[in-house]
Amino acid sequence: MNKSNLNIKIIVADYYKEITNPLKNSCIKVLEKNNFKYQILNVPGVYEIPQMIKWKVKPNKTNLFIALGCVIKGQTYHFEVISDSVGKALLDIVNQNKKTIISNGIINAYNKSQALKRSKTENKNKGYEAANAMVKMIKCLI
Repeated sequence: MNKSNLNIKIIVADYYKEITNPLKNSCIKVLEKNNFKYQILNVPGVYEIPQMIKWKVKPNKTNLFIALGCVIKGQTYHFEVISDSVGKALLDIVNQNKKTIISNGIINAYNKSQALKRSKTENKNKGYEAANAMVKMIKCLI
């Protein structure tokens, strides 16, 4: 695996743009600082992230994805269903595709205030953390 041949796909669920834009920007800063090429793919919501990743996985090739999004608890069980199913779907993709790494930068929050706090640009937000995790994983492999 050669670093110059790698292209990381950042999958961004833009349902809560005020939350996901800072995640995406922090993620990009980390990748650019480490000289990684990347591509941004937008999807409508968190539930579509694993679907897009599955669509983009190339068998027997190195596949690198960073998942960014936000799920906020509402009045119904929907929060639990989405959070659990997306987490499991991401793990399933990795388990079924030997050369695939997915870094999870999806915020699961109990309220919007909590989500905004975890996405603040001044802090090391979930986008920053997910990108750093990806960089560390790649360094382990090359």
